[in-house]
Amino acid sequence: MSFNKNRHSACAVLVAGSLFAAGSAEAFTVYSTKDSYMGAGTFYGPGKLPDAPLFDVTIRNVAFTSATTFVTPFFNNGGEAPNVPGEVATSDKPDGYFSDGKTPINENAEVGPFELNGAKVLVGIGGGGAHQGEQISVLLDRHTMIMTMDIVFDMGIGAAGVVAAPFYGTTQEATLPPSIQTQMGIEGGIDRAGPLKSGDKIHGRLGDFNGDGMLDGAIVVTGNMPLTSVFMPGAPYALIRYFDTDMPYAGAVAGKLPGTAADRQKTADRSNHPFPAAEAQLVQQKPVLSSAEISKHEGTGGGGK
Repeated sequence: MSFNKNRHSACAVLVAGSLFAAGSAEAFTVYSTKDSYMGAGTFYGPGKLPDAPLFDVTIRNVAFTSATTFVTPFFNNGGEAPNVPGEVATSDKPDGYFSDGKTPINENAEVGPFELNGAKVLVGIGGGGAHQGEQISVLLDRHTMIMTMDIVFDMGIGAAGVVAAPFYGTTQEATLPPSIQTQMGIEGGIDRAGPLKSGDKIHGRLGDFNGDGMLDGAIVVTGNMPLTSVFMPGAPYALIRYFDTDMPYAGAVAGKLPGTAADRQKTADRSNHPFPAAEAQLVQQKPVLSSAEISKHEGTGGGGK
């Protein structure tokens, strides 16, 4: 996700040892696309399904409601333009609703279609749930940003194929849970998500890893499909959503990827799927070092995903 400032009266800057400076930033646009640094990300599972590239997302009208909280407000104008790309790709007559005809889509989040197991799936932020269609992000400290919303997967077959699930993302660490069946002591659960197995840990990050002076990072999420889902009920899933921004960043790299190969190896010892060493670009190193240069100067560290 990239925070593209349209207009603001005071720049929110993350500096070492502090959060974003208090300001009255207005109307951010958020990007996480194939053209972003490192792309949009990866979706794992659910269950036995292989991992897949994440869909593109552009989120408009994001605003700071405090120095450390920003919100994507709910907006829906029915079938009038603009309709989200995912709905256009999966429906002959976009009307601003998921295929159950009653759950509205937050049209501030322009979510592209998601191809999962060979089928196009509409994914979006759904209205009517605990978050009332909003996406809320909070900066807890230099190391941690969390993002919450009600995410909806729509298989396009009506109410039976519309699955709503809570979304809790973090720039820290997430652990893949067992299937709900296993948690309940019931046989038949699938305790993996693609190449990940239950208990595997994935790491997010927060800092300036491409060395351009702007904030970037990754949100990680793990969870389970509801037992009521017609699609992989109870199975775990995980995702890594990469983001880059034009939000000025003046601090040292924060989060789960410290700057030395030795420290990254310590991260690898704690995590089954840390970021590769080549992706651990440092704010202090300009121009950005290539993977070959990192290996030459620091040796290898961290494992691949």
